[in-house]
Amino acid sequence: MVMQSYDFQDQVRQLEAGISLIIEDEPTLLSTIGLSGETLFQTKYEWMSDHLNSNRANLAGDIDDSQTEIDVVAGDGEKFRVNAVIVIEDEYMKVVSVNEDKITVIRGFDDTAKTAHAKDTEDSEIRIVARPQLEAAMPGQDESHDRYVDFNYTQIFERYAAVSKTQQAVRTHNVSDELNYQVQLRLKELAREFNDQLIYGRRNAGSVGQPRMTGGLLHFAQIKNSVKENLSGGELSAKVINEALEKVFQRGGSVNTILTNTPGSRQLSKLLNDKITIERQDTARGNYVATFVSDIVGGDVVTVVVDKNMPKDKIILFDRSILSFHPLQNRALHDLDATPNGADFVARQIRGEYGIKIMNAKEKIAVLENVSKKVK
Repeated sequence: MVMQSYDFQDQVRQLEAGISLIIEDEPTLLSTIGLSGETLFQTKYEWMSDHLNSNRANLAGDIDDSQTEIDVVAGDGEKFRVNAVIVIEDEYMKVVSVNEDKITVIRGFDDTAKTAHAKDTEDSEIRIVARPQLEAAMPGQDESHDRYVDFNYTQIFERYAAVSKTQQAVRTHNVSDELNYQVQLRLKELAREFNDQLIYGRRNAGSVGQPRMTGGLLHFAQIKNSVKENLSGGELSAKVINEALEKVFQRGGSVNTILTNTPGSRQLSKLLNDKITIERQDTARGNYVATFVSDIVGGDVVTVVVDKNMPKDKIILFDRSILSFHPLQNRALHDLDATPNGADFVARQIRGEYGIKIMNAKEKIAVLENVSKKVK
């Protein structure tokens, strides 16, 4: 009779169910989004991103109370159409022509007061409130835009568990299988690494002698030029949050999640005081979850997720639907025997290959930087 060193020596075990249970008990970003069942088929994988056209623009220069030719910031000109009605502060204007990023308008439309407007102020925003069409008009200008292709790489995650054959043979208090116990500990470490990759991961194709890496939220926010606000060491305020949410909205995106460390959560608690709402989900027992109702029209409800792995001086506002974590086909987390012939120990190699998808990072992420690390 052949004696086995341990019960599952010849098995390749799939570990995704086990790590999912671990994830559900952890107050992390990963526990909020979970593991996706959609598999990847390439180490460099691509996806399509799309967004709504914005109805906001900004002045590129100051204008006086009679100027009819207005320069808007680069790229904003395509948002305007002839006969569109726009408003800056309390002055309405009617667009009569559009030439790239220069629009010509009728000032003081509908008897509103003509006033000067300065760029780079809270009142420099141009809102396109209406684009009325003539009766029996010909088809209008195509306003569709090409969806753009984005990409990321898969990353191999690995851990190793080994115990001496003596350890494996001896029963210890509350541990009937020392090797399996060590595998479970390694799974907890992998869950932490998965979570850190979602936040801090850097996209890298790898090369000979260099591993591939999958990019996370902060990296995509950087390379896609997402909304960014520098608090210069100040505490979080409703004004800062609402302005960030509005800038995302202006880009055609939306936010339903605030991801923060404990200092940010304490500042939110101080800010919201008795208005804070605490919720718990059965599948996320360890999570502290609150909601923030924004001042945006409609009062968007944003879920606050507190993750101690987040940088203490940063807060990420984003749409959870853009973020997902996927296994490469046939490479979901598993373990297999890694005991060398003749060794006086038994070992398991734990391995999985995963990639992160972050869709519409430019339109649906805002990062608050240099947030105070304490509550004053």
